[in-house]
Amino acid sequence: VNYPALGPRPAPDTQAEIDLELTAGRYAALGLVSHAGLSATLEQGAEIARLTLTLAGGDAVERPIRAGVETAEWAYDRADVRAVVRHQRPEPVGHHIGNPQANYYYAEWRFDPPVELTGAQVRYVAPVGRFYVDGVALRQAEGGWVDGPGVGRVWSERQNEEFFRRMWAPFANAFITALGVVLVYRLTRRFGYAVNVALAVALTYAFATMAWPYAKYDFAEPLVTTELLAMVWLLRVAHDTGLRRYAVAAGGVALFAIATKYVTAFALPIALVGVVATAKPGATWREAWRQARGTAVAFALPPVVALPVALLGAAMLFDIRLLYERDLIGGIQRGWLELPFALGIHGLLTSPGKGLLWYNPVLLVAVPAAGWFVRRHGWRALVYVAIPVAYVLLYSKKQVWYGGNAWGPRYLVPILPFLIVMAAPLIAAVAGRARMAAAKAALAAVIALSVGVQLLGVSKDFISYLDIFQQQVAGLLPAKGAYHGGLDYQPWSAIQPEGDFAAVLYAPPFSPLLAHVWLLRADAVNLLLPDRLDLLGDVLGRTPWSVFGISAQPKEPQNGLGLDFWSTTLTENFVTYPSLLVWVGLALVLVQTLALVGWGAVVRGLWRRPGRWHVWRVLPIGAAAAAILVFDTLHFML
Repeated sequence: VNYPALGPRPAPDTQAEIDLELTAGRYAALGLVSHAGLSATLEQGAEIARLTLTLAGGDAVERPIRAGVETAEWAYDRADVRAVVRHQRPEPVGHHIGNPQANYYYAEWRFDPPVELTGAQVRYVAPVGRFYVDGVALRQAEGGWVDGPGVGRVWSERQNEEFFRRMWAPFANAFITALGVVLVYRLTRRFGYAVNVALAVALTYAFATMAWPYAKYDFAEPLVTTELLAMVWLLRVAHDTGLRRYAVAAGGVALFAIATKYVTAFALPIALVGVVATAKPGATWREAWRQARGTAVAFALPPVVALPVALLGAAMLFDIRLLYERDLIGGIQRGWLELPFALGIHGLLTSPGKGLLWYNPVLLVAVPAAGWFVRRHGWRALVYVAIPVAYVLLYSKKQVWYGGNAWGPRYLVPILPFLIVMAAPLIAAVAGRARMAAAKAALAAVIALSVGVQLLGVSKDFISYLDIFQQQVAGLLPAKGAYHGGLDYQPWSAIQPEGDFAAVLYAPPFSPLLAHVWLLRADAVNLLLPDRLDLLGDVLGRTPWSVFGISAQPKEPQNGLGLDFWSTTLTENFVTYPSLLVWVGLALVLVQTLALVGWGAVVRGLWRRPGRWHVWRVLPIGAAAAAILVFDTLHFML
């Protein structure tokens, strides 16, 4: 919410009085969501702020906002605060995201009969502390509610109607990504690899790449990724079975991929060439084309027929100027063609703040293994090489190559499954030989490191650190830190609406990877040793860039505290809906049961086969799956 904090005296970060900027009208009640800070010394019932209501005739009506009645200390439930706080705690109506010990409180003033309001102000009156207005709403005389201004909401029953209708959206990408994992497994099996190898490849993609963090956000990349995988899989099935209906289905999926993100159109010619290349082994190119042209035509049919019609219809209905040549070319020149190629390539692949290799360390072994994959499978590997190369070349020329505020290089998420599938020969060789203990240990270590990096993104909201840097650190540094890295990119980063993050992208001291390690250390202290504020302050004071000798201490680093598992976010949003939490818990048990049943069906044949060494080859996969299920269940109980 965009109301500034209230305090006992005007200061850069507080005001003595704020106007709630309410719309004039006839109202029967006013509701206020708020919390106090640094207010533990206020006695029960002490007035912390005063609400002044201006009536239509010019009269003013004042109402007190009291500690322990209408509001209270936000950190009341923290052990160190609870030991010294002098006022009571009203029933919380919500928690801060990722921090169940941080409360919101609700107060309501009713007007009987309804009154004509023209304005409302809140003035701070206590000698110490802070007061925060988190949400305002007015009930009209007719019974409906009107929201006050703000850029965010604290959820209430009335406000949740629309949210409940859309609550499937945060979970959609999780299931979409899970479908992508299944497709990775099926594609690996299509290349003739054993079940245990295909499972290892699929699980590596699921938990050792950015696919995992992006499964919790509503970006389009997870859907595009799964659509590309489905397209490639359907084309492979069409080739293996000779049934062209699968090729038509692949074309339909490609059309949906383009509708999801229009730049995906470049994958169509790659897929068409791949259809012919798949038929190439043992044949000339002319014979391969003759054999594959029916499949190619069936695949191209849905996009060729539907796409022009859809664009023309959209242009007529919505005046989409994408169809106008001048605007299209101008947009491409402004957004795609200005950035130096080397700057974009370095940013996408190896930059400290967004490099694909550092956010997915498993690629350090998967990419070199691509040559092995190509030698083994020949032209059938074309699509798996061409799609990643095309993505990297395309986005290396885009101004915002990093994908805006996100975790890692967002635009490269769709290439991850194709790169991981090409690691199948390496995984098969390491898993299939008993005397490769060192190689197995090295591969396991790289995968474990990659899983750890994904945990950094899963457990923290990437916005937390980016906000700290932009609001509390960048202004303390010359060129906003770009002298330490990213100065060449600053002409483009400085004009971005989300802020100048050149240093975050290119300077090692400000990498989000290091920042998330720093903040998670502080989270661990905050959760395990809540009374040790001295230790928490020490950890927060040791910023990653201080290790590099850079003095730029954020004023409020504690703003970055809080875990961001889906369970903690759910609890924060729906703490007043215990029945919903129960149903979600039951749904979790159901999903876990289905996962276990599905897992058992897949590996049943593996476990039944005799042989000690065979059991040891599949045991790590079973242990990893069990650990994942335990983790998923335990963090829901935090």
